[in-house]
Amino acid sequence: MAAKLTEALLLCLLCFILCVSNSLPIYGCKEGERKALLNFKEGLKDPGGRLSSWIDQDCCSWRGVQCDDQTGHVVQLDLGNKIPLHNMFQYGQRFEPLEGEINPALVGLKHLQYLDLSMNFFGGIQIPAFLGSFQKLRYLDLSCAGFSGVVPHQLGNLSSLQYLDLSNVFYLPCNHLQLARSHWLSNLSSLQYLNLNFVDLSKASDWLESLNTLPLISEINLSNCTLEVPLSLAHVNFTKLKVLDLSSNYIHSGVPPWLFKLRSLENLDLSANAFKELIPSAIGNLTSLRVLNLANNRVLEGGVPLSLKNLCMLKSLDLSENKYLHGDLNELEEVFSGCIKDSLETLNWIYSELKGHFPNWLGRLKSLKMLNLYYNSFYGPFLQFGLHSLIKLDISRNTLNGSVPVNLGQLYPKLEFLDFAYNNLTGVLTEAHLAGLAKLQHLGISANELSVGLRSSWVPPLGLKALLMFGSKLGPGFPSWIQKLENLSVAEFSNAGISDTLPDWFWNFSKNLQLVRLSNNDIKGKLPASLEHLSGLWYVDLSGNSFEGSVSQFPANLVYLFLSSNKIAGRIPETLCYLKKLAALDLSKNQLISEIPDCWNHSVQPKLFTFDLSDNQLSGGIPTTICSPSLAYLHLSNNNLSGELPLSLRNCRALMTLDLGQNKIGGSIPTWLANSLLNLEVLGLRNNMLAGDIPPELGNLTGLRVIDFAYNYLSGTIPYSLGNLRAMKFAPKIFYNTKVALEIYDKIAFGYIDSMEILYMVSNKLLIGYMDNVNVNLKGRDVQYDKLLPLLISIDLSRNELSGEIPEELMYLSYLQNLDLSGNHLTGRIPEKMGMLLKLESLDLSNNDLSGAIPTTMIMLSFLSHLNLSYNNLSGRIPQGGQFLALPDPSIYFGNYALCGFPLDNNCEDIDEQTSVRYPKDEDEVEKIGFYVSIALGYNLGFWVLWGVLLLNKKWGYAYFQFVDYLLFATGDWLWKGKTDTL
Repeated sequence: MAAKLTEALLLCLLCFILCVSNSLPIYGCKEGERKALLNFKEGLKDPGGRLSSWIDQDCCSWRGVQCDDQTGHVVQLDLGNKIPLHNMFQYGQRFEPLEGEINPALVGLKHLQYLDLSMNFFGGIQIPAFLGSFQKLRYLDLSCAGFSGVVPHQLGNLSSLQYLDLSNVFYLPCNHLQLARSHWLSNLSSLQYLNLNFVDLSKASDWLESLNTLPLISEINLSNCTLEVPLSLAHVNFTKLKVLDLSSNYIHSGVPPWLFKLRSLENLDLSANAFKELIPSAIGNLTSLRVLNLANNRVLEGGVPLSLKNLCMLKSLDLSENKYLHGDLNELEEVFSGCIKDSLETLNWIYSELKGHFPNWLGRLKSLKMLNLYYNSFYGPFLQFGLHSLIKLDISRNTLNGSVPVNLGQLYPKLEFLDFAYNNLTGVLTEAHLAGLAKLQHLGISANELSVGLRSSWVPPLGLKALLMFGSKLGPGFPSWIQKLENLSVAEFSNAGISDTLPDWFWNFSKNLQLVRLSNNDIKGKLPASLEHLSGLWYVDLSGNSFEGSVSQFPANLVYLFLSSNKIAGRIPETLCYLKKLAALDLSKNQLISEIPDCWNHSVQPKLFTFDLSDNQLSGGIPTTICSPSLAYLHLSNNNLSGELPLSLRNCRALMTLDLGQNKIGGSIPTWLANSLLNLEVLGLRNNMLAGDIPPELGNLTGLRVIDFAYNYLSGTIPYSLGNLRAMKFAPKIFYNTKVALEIYDKIAFGYIDSMEILYMVSNKLLIGYMDNVNVNLKGRDVQYDKLLPLLISIDLSRNELSGEIPEELMYLSYLQNLDLSGNHLTGRIPEKMGMLLKLESLDLSNNDLSGAIPTTMIMLSFLSHLNLSYNNLSGRIPQGGQFLALPDPSIYFGNYALCGFPLDNNCEDIDEQTSVRYPKDEDEVEKIGFYVSIALGYNLGFWVLWGVLLLNKKWGYAYFQFVDYLLFATGDWLWKGKTDTL
């Protein structure tokens, strides 16, 4: 008995020891798995040093590696590189990405359950098929990691996988993946989350059937997949599906009826499609819906479905950018009278041409927290009803008038975000208006007719992070109450009527300053020697003021620096070269001297896309290090630069504007310029010392639309190849690249904007940064083009030594607006096809040796408002008609002694006598003259016969003129569409 008891006690003790030993952690990773990780590391490039900890023996302590506490096996490899949304404009690209190849040695991690390689850049390689061998893998994130090609079907072997993300993000194109077939998706029986946004599914026609077999799937994201959605589904198995995103596929079929059988659905996104049918009333059956996005669609052409009022769980509704749903919101009162009025927390209705006064039913949405109605056409007074739960109110960019309610704090006591910029509101903004808004973090009042009457003793809401007062009457003194805002990140006081010295405290009152814009005031004072203590500062715009002194030292995170149009003097500091995140540098219109530093290659990953040092007193040559892979705009005009165009400019392959005018640059225009800078749109070399021929290769630059070589020593003929410039033959594409960066940044920086709103802003090109500009001589005067620069199409070769005839090929540049060939030695006649340049506004051919008559086809130039043909050898009668009658200045014809007719005093009969009667030289010419005379006689006879009949028969006359109107309209439309080259 005792022996049995002893045996039992020993057995219990053994079990206890085993249990304790199993619960004790095992320190250190397995040697085989450590080697696998090191082999994996060898195939990678790590410019940011993210794998610097991968050196010691214990791989479980390495960054991104996690081991199982009990077994010591590597179970998690997290090398994701995700960028917060509020940084996407700041950096514009991945931050410290891993690059290179994925070594197959990774399969040695046989116990791996979690793998995240997102937001890196693997250079367009295919997703390795061996990733399908990780049998225990539950989580796989390869989003935006630089993969391309067909997604390997071996991923279908991951039967334990619960989470799969192969997507792109909309603001950073990176993956270029395609699903050739989707049947393997049905093997992922454990899958709960699937994100294939921006993966091409155009060839995967069976995607819906494959996904319909997954019993546990709860979220499917298929945005921008180029897919077609089948209208029918035999049996709906999506019993656990809660999130479905089919946005931005431009689906042209009807709205699939099976969608409205997904009773468990909580989030449905159908935005940016083109459904042929309207949203049926069956949408009211989705009673579990919490988020519904119908933005940018045609499905609401017939109005908002009345059944929406039955969605008692709905918290977020987006009806934005529906061009077919516009008008007075008062008509929708019944829709928002149901239980939706009690649940709705977010209502987005932007870019929709809504008009009228704000409807009263908005005041019944008592649970509403966010209301976005910006970019519409609402007029009348500010919102007059209270919404006590409201956190965000954005009614900017409408046409509201009247005053701002004094009791804002009582109407919206929880408000954190308030923006009513770009309206027509009037009056004085006082402390009373902002009293009670203690939680306010964002205040935008820009571009109204408001005066700011806030006293220096006023205590603002101390939580303010963004303050936007662009175009407000804030001055003339600099408001001292700003220094109380210790949390301020965004300070926008441009064009605010400030005429004062910038106080010393401005650069020290808030350590959180990220974005400062004080442009277009009359602020005086010196820039501080250093702003390096503001480590978060990344946007500075002080342009258009009276700042003096030298350029400050800026913090390492600076991205945008605009100091143009001040009185800043001295040298350009080399410290600017070491700002590795610098994207835009504008120091134009100052008093900078000496040479441009040649140190711009110190940045490891140069991001500079704008470099503007124009209108200074800089000397020396163009730096050889100035080019970066991203440089798009290079402005060095109006300085004292010398030397030749450096060969290093060939490396500026992204360059769109090269403006080196008004310097002392010599040599010739190199042919490599046209062979290397294939994206060039604006080429300005005006007023330099260039000689030699114009390279014919310029005609190969398909995007070139502004050429300015005036005031040089160029010789030879005008290349006929310039007639190949495609950008001058077709209507220009308009892109907006403005400085309304703040309107975007401050909204995303503090969490008051969602990804869809950012997508709207990106798609509308409201980008942070720089508005390109260029000076051109147009219609005899210097004009600066900035906002309208994308519309400018111009050739100016004036004041050179060019010879030969005007190439007829130039007459096929249908959208040319300005042609200046004056001050050369051009001979021959003005091309007869000059009348084909129907968009021409300014034509200067003066001071050449042109001869012959002015082509009568030029009567067709209905946009022509500036013409100069003076000092040539032109002869004959000035055409009478069209714009020639609207140009009564005789000086535009001076120096052509054989010209006659209006507006000259020369009588054409006198000119004929002076030049004597010219007789035909041969029989062929006699025959031609007889032919033209017979045509004229026949025309006159036919003309009077036709008009006689039309005058006698009114019905015939009415029918004839209807036909002529139609013919003229059709011909005009034909010419307008750029078909003049076939005339």
